[in-house]
Amino acid sequence: MPRFALDVRLDARAAAGDETPAALSVPSQRQRADVYRRQGLKAHGGAAWITLDLEIAKGWSLFDKLVAECREGRIEVGSAIAREKPPGEGDWFELQTRAAYDSFSLWDDYPCYRAGTHPEGHALNATFVSEACVATVRDARLTGVSFLRCQNKGRKAGPAWFAALPERGLGLGLDHPWFDRRRWASEVANDAKKRSSPLRCGQSQFHQCWLRDDLGADAELVGRLLELSPMPRERVPLQGLEFVTVPRYWAQALPEADFAYLPFGEDGPNREGKMMRFRRLAVSRRGREALIAACLFTAKAFLPFRSVVKPEPGVEILDSRHEPIAPMYTPQELAALRTRERELFGAPAR
Repeated sequence: MPRFALDVRLDARAAAGDETPAALSVPSQRQRADVYRRQGLKAHGGAAWITLDLEIAKGWSLFDKLVAECREGRIEVGSAIAREKPPGEGDWFELQTRAAYDSFSLWDDYPCYRAGTHPEGHALNATFVSEACVATVRDARLTGVSFLRCQNKGRKAGPAWFAALPERGLGLGLDHPWFDRRRWASEVANDAKKRSSPLRCGQSQFHQCWLRDDLGADAELVGRLLELSPMPRERVPLQGLEFVTVPRYWAQALPEADFAYLPFGEDGPNREGKMMRFRRLAVSRRGREALIAACLFTAKAFLPFRSVVKPEPGVEILDSRHEPIAPMYTPQELAALRTRERELFGAPAR
């Protein structure tokens, strides 16, 4: 049985003709505060959200009380997020990184950063890693990745940083078995703004309007969740129930290496016409253990994936009929970057 936590934002039912967003209205603030207080719920996110742990009986008891509150008619669920709890272990993990968008850039002709303008850490902006991280990869003889030293365009000197460049992708991934790919693709295929990843990649996050009609053994669980959020089957921004599940990958497509890349949004040209391919870092269990042992990261920095040997009925093996996701740089682009690296720093990092 999947394990979930549920984030919920209650809103007052909007009056006819009211153009104020329900989540921001004064009645919503008052109504939700009253419900949360009476039910003993601790709010977060500007006092608008509460979280229920659906792995324990108390969580479901509070869930039923919220359903009853909504059925009384004064309040409703404006938005909810069902988050699947990750497994305790895995074979592959995504390295979670902090953001430093004002310091690091892939938009220039050569990757750059500004020393002294980014937070501390050893991995930033999904792609960039510290000199200590590069040294650990070499010392532990981790495989499947090379490094391109970034140019410091800041006024201050500082430690070297590198773009991590895995050789292979982790695969295209698998859809969650509750997800209706045909319905989703028919809506988003011609509009990249409606999707956050390429069409040929497996989807682990989706709105309730893209649930399959046949949910099999999990129909009862999903049905319970829909009692609280009976939204119409259409995508309404920031409203309704979203499912955020653990990403799933086909075991036969996983590389025999310690690093791999994952797509991060859609590929496409920037304003100057340069092709941009943003990638995230995936790390094997062996790689994760080496990076933790070097005291560069804690276990919380690694989000485990599910490795699936035999997909559920109706879940398409996308790797069997689509081309793999390309790396961040083509061989020709990388060769030009290596030439520039030698001009800037001498012998390149490998």
